[in-house]
Amino acid sequence: MSRAGLAGTLAALVAARLALPALAHPAYGFHRDEFLYFAMADHLDLFRMQFPPFIALAARASRALFGESVLAARVPAALAGTALFALVLGLARRLGGRGWALAFAAVALAAPAYLRASVLFQPVVFDQLWCAAAVTALLLAALGGSPRWWLAAGAALGLGALTKFSVAFYAAGLGAAALAPPLRRHLRTRWPWLGLAIALLLAVPSLSGQAAHGWPFIAQMRTLAGGQLGRVSPAGFLAGQLALLGPGLVVAAAGLAAAITGPGRDALLPAAVFALGVLAALAALHGKPYYGAPVYPPLIAIGAVTLERGLAAGRRRWMRPALAGLLGLLNLVALPLGVPVLAPEAMARYADRLGIAEAVRTNRGVTLALPQDYADMLGWEGLVDTVARAAGRLPPEQRARLVVLAGNYGEAGALEILGPARGLPRPASPAGDFHAWGPGPLPGEVVLAIGMSREELEPLFARIEQVAAYDNAWMVPEERNRRVYLCLEPRRSLREAWATLGPRWD
Repeated sequence: MSRAGLAGTLAALVAARLALPALAHPAYGFHRDEFLYFAMADHLDLFRMQFPPFIALAARASRALFGESVLAARVPAALAGTALFALVLGLARRLGGRGWALAFAAVALAAPAYLRASVLFQPVVFDQLWCAAAVTALLLAALGGSPRWWLAAGAALGLGALTKFSVAFYAAGLGAAALAPPLRRHLRTRWPWLGLAIALLLAVPSLSGQAAHGWPFIAQMRTLAGGQLGRVSPAGFLAGQLALLGPGLVVAAAGLAAAITGPGRDALLPAAVFALGVLAALAALHGKPYYGAPVYPPLIAIGAVTLERGLAAGRRRWMRPALAGLLGLLNLVALPLGVPVLAPEAMARYADRLGIAEAVRTNRGVTLALPQDYADMLGWEGLVDTVARAAGRLPPEQRARLVVLAGNYGEAGALEILGPARGLPRPASPAGDFHAWGPGPLPGEVVLAIGMSREELEPLFARIEQVAAYDNAWMVPEERNRRVYLCLEPRRSLREAWATLGPRWD
């Protein structure tokens, strides 16, 4: 294939990858996490956010362009996922890969771990991008490029620190990779240390926000360790990698083997050291399986080139189209697990026929009809409508003093983003970031509460009456059969009680 042909193939693959998230079925709306990140944009305070502020910055920029729409969530995620895709294919080309290498890399990156991340506006897809960019920069330095690539690695690591605190694992992995022979000599130059300085400078907003709020990340991790992470064993974490990568694991494994034992291992070893170190740490600390996804993209690039070359000689050449076709076919079967292309009813039937229980098990250990991320994209409009109808039935004098109180961040986020258009005030909630934003200016004489039990409300109010209920069988169990309570005659103001109500990190 000519250089122009390779460039055209690369452009076509990138364009196709950008279009994939657009295949999502219109029945799926905002994800519960997307509500939270859009709400964070409303409360943006760069150096005082409880969690890394990059996602709030991205949310504010996207909402300025696309308004309060699902499109505002889908576009940034699709762009970041496509940038990751282009980065890996570009690395494969830099390693000498040609048409079949691009094909192997493309089918490997069609795994559910990367497709679903590029559909949902969450830190996950950006985390994958920054991690892959940092390792790619170090590989380019190790391949004989300028040691100035350390500056790019530091910038990527710093962006990771602005995005998600799991960057600590990747920073440790990069430190181990820096000790590999092809990079160790660079430590005697100024470039790695300048890269480290850039990373630390970019991390300042995330760290200052933690310090300002008493390090809430630690409290959240304790909650996760006692719940969601406690259900993940090291063996379960490693088994989960197969579900995440699917057939792409073949390409990544080829890359890992080549980086350790192949002819180019002197320059590629840092990618193997990084991946093995991070995966071992995550398994030992009971990390969720998807935490491992960012380590594979550089290995996929290496593996794609390795397979292209290894299957190029003589009678093995037929294996290149056969392998690429097989991997592509398997990923096509798994496509509905990565992009919600099927309506909920059809998706439930499809998941049942596939028989992959892990794909529909929640982070609380409950098995659903749908993957949890899909369930978390359903039902929110109806929930907010239910609260709005209850508010509409109140006398005018009560509506003027109304406070809406939500039990968890999904409910609070849905009310924050969807509620104003329905005439609702912005909500208060004891959940996470919402607790830090406070109960608002009103004392709480008239409260509509959703997602909180009567037992939780009785210490706060003398009169509590159920005025509405909402149920949606597609939602996760903790969001089903939600009761709306009208709460009157407060025993004390919400502001006085606020410190005792949260923050809740479950």
